[in-house]
Amino acid sequence: MNIRNLALILGAIALTGCAHSVMRGSVAMKINETQGHVCLGNKDVKVGDHVIAYTNFCLGKGGARTKGDSIGLCEKRNIGAGTITQLLNEHYSVVTFDEGAKFDEGTFVEKQ
Repeated sequence: MNIRNLALILGAIALTGCAHSVMRGSVAMKINETQGHVCLGNKDVKVGDHVIAYTNFCLGKGGARTKGDSIGLCEKRNIGAGTITQLLNEHYSVVTFDEGAKFDEGTFVEKQ
């Protein structure tokens, strides 16, 4: 699968909204270097809740794995913390990340 196809697939998933379980908890839009819209709504979190941001760190190049190879192995890495600062609606809220948290669209967060 080439980069263009992957981008098209990810774009289609993003357009379906946060109702899909794949998107839940992900940063949907980066507002600035410290804030982003996350796919956690008013039934998931409340203002003041603390969250931890994660990224997937994967070894090797994507694609198929062969028995015994480490290619395709990923691990969840903590990249910082933040606080829910605003509830937007039933699907989205705003998180303000602590200084030093390097997040981007697609970063996922979990309530602490």
